[in-house]
Amino acid sequence: MSTIYGGNADRPQNIHTFATISNTAGASAAIEVDGTMFTTFEKIAGGNVTYHIQGSMNGSDWANIGEEKTKGVGNHIHTYCDYAIRYLRLNVTTINNGHSITMTVCCDS
Repeated sequence: MSTIYGGNADRPQNIHTFATISNTAGASAAIEVDGTMFTTFEKIAGGNVTYHIQGSMNGSDWANIGEEKTKGVGNHIHTYCDYAIRYLRLNVTTINNGHSITMTVCCDS
């Protein structure tokens, strides 16, 4: 995790798109963040996907941020404030064959 997202005035440097998760539940790779506010943009295809956004201080122990979400096909946006975390990831808990989710995050201070 060499790139840290957030903490500077250059907005394009604060945006990261995670690898698409499809067909099988699981967590994305983690990114390192610098800031206390972040906005996620989820693009869902194929049908409903259930997921959590998760944060960590050490990259090993994870906690859910906000409530679990179940969203259908389309684009969805969420903003999270006042979370001082070091690492961030997407954790998909339920996804069916042929369904996928791609999440982009923008982190800000």
